[in-house]
Amino acid sequence: MIWQERSKQAVMAFGVAGLACLGACTAPSEAHVAAVNTAPAPASFTVQTPIEKIAADQRGKAVLDRDVPGVMSNPHYMLFSCMSLTQLASMSGGRLTQSKLNQVNADLAELSPGQ
Repeated sequence: MIWQERSKQAVMAFGVAGLACLGACTAPSEAHVAAVNTAPAPASFTVQTPIEKIAADQRGKAVLDRDVPGVMSNPHYMLFSCMSLTQLASMSGGRLTQSKLNQVNADLAELSPGQ
């Protein structure tokens, strides 16, 4: 996948931004996981939503897997998981295009609570 092919370049691109984000991306506690699993679905996700929040929802994860294949299996996922897709696109060297972001945004908009 394009994400895995350029993982070394991605590390350089994410650099300081990824490391700064890393402090905010900590492993959730058991209480947090239980609260997230029982919390109602958010009204909507967008390309401005942190990737980890989209991925925490099975329907959101399906959109990511379909529209941005390989992003969640990237070995550096933890470095950028707290970023939005828009932030990631600005560091992707053109691999995550505006048309792709528009497609993801449209697919995420179709996810309504309780579906």
